[in-house]
Amino acid sequence: IVSLFQDWIKKNNIKNTLRICEFGGGSGQLLNQIRKSYSNASFTVSEIIEDYKEYLVSKEIKFVKTSVLNPAFKKRSFDVLIIRDILHHLVGKNYKETLDNQRLALFQLKRLAAPGGVIFIEELTNGSELISRIIYVLSKLNSKLKIQFAPVSKNTIVSFLTPKRLVSLCKETFKSQNVTVKNCYVGNDFKSRVLHLGIKPSKLAIVINQ
Repeated sequence: IVSLFQDWIKKNNIKNTLRICEFGGGSGQLLNQIRKSYSNASFTVSEIIEDYKEYLVSKEIKFVKTSVLNPAFKKRSFDVLIIRDILHHLVGKNYKETLDNQRLALFQLKRLAAPGGVIFIEELTNGSELISRIIYVLSKLNSKLKIQFAPVSKNTIVSFLTPKRLVSLCKETFKSQNVTVKNCYVGNDFKSRVLHLGIKPSKLAIVINQ
């Protein structure tokens, strides 16, 4: 993401003050890396877990407790929006509601992006629609039984998108010509293979220009 951000800055000859927000940014490690390469900006971490506020890595980063599904920001609030490995955790009461949540998150990013801004999405995916649904069901069962399922916490329900579905959702929400897709390196260790039920995981980085 840092590299993609730097490419965007260079390509568009950006010099003005930017408003940058990361949803699910934890204690702000990524934003702090970006701040070191482009300091002419305000930085906001948006998190649903308020404990992260105590561990912010920089006093230059503002913390806001809010969700990407119902963000506490006005329309066109940010020039740069970032979301990493959040979509597969936006689980609803069932599979359809989960997909609706993932669509809603993308819509909210579109609403918050200022004209001329950019959205960076990095997301872990699974290449099989069937396996993705099975993982969702197993992790949901795991959360109810309160046992440990492979590398998945008993409190975690996971609903991976396939690469094709993720790109399709982005193109549905944003104009297709504004969506650029890049493949990211992702490890294929034992825990990853178990989590993905034998399917090699993949990760996409998506750049959306507004």
